[in-house]
Amino acid sequence: MNTQELCSLCGEGHVTIHSEMVENEYKGQKAMLPLVFKQCGTCGSDFAGASEAKLNKRALMAYRKQVDGMLTGEEITALRKQYKMTQGQAARLFGGGPVAFSKYENDDVVQSEAMDTLLRLVRRSKEAFWALVEEKEMRAEFMEPKPVVQTAVRFTSLTLVRRVEARVDPRYNPREFRRYEPEDAACNL
Repeated sequence: MNTQELCSLCGEGHVTIHSEMVENEYKGQKAMLPLVFKQCGTCGSDFAGASEAKLNKRALMAYRKQVDGMLTGEEITALRKQYKMTQGQAARLFGGGPVAFSKYENDDVVQSEAMDTLLRLVRRSKEAFWALVEEKEMRAEFMEPKPVVQTAVRFTSLTLVRRVEARVDPRYNPREFRRYEPEDAACNL
């Protein structure tokens, strides 16, 4: 069984995936970025399918983020993993939509400047992260369960001994405790 893809242009040759470094310029800065494409072994045509176009776009977006001074997808992934968050938790905590962090991390989309600033603040300050967790009422999602420590418990038996004199009225009278009069106080007057 032949698993190689046939050329969509000539229909005869098989295509192979190639990558080469191509110079790109953005905002006056130049860099060599990988360009992924398919090439036919028979007619020599080269083209990019959907998967190759996605890879090329991601490489270009990562470069543009870097030039613009924004966090790259790798940096955003590292930040999320630093706090042991899923992409869904990060989206709920920081905002941006349910699949925003997948797009930011894969360099499919450039995050806004406000989002970038918030991510940088949280990357720099654990206090800012925990304040945001409190604000979004997500503390339970980020609290790690504390390990259960087995301890030996010793029980001691106590016996309560109560002396009751016959002349003491067993009923409780709160007035007795409200004022203090020494027994000899009446004699000293």
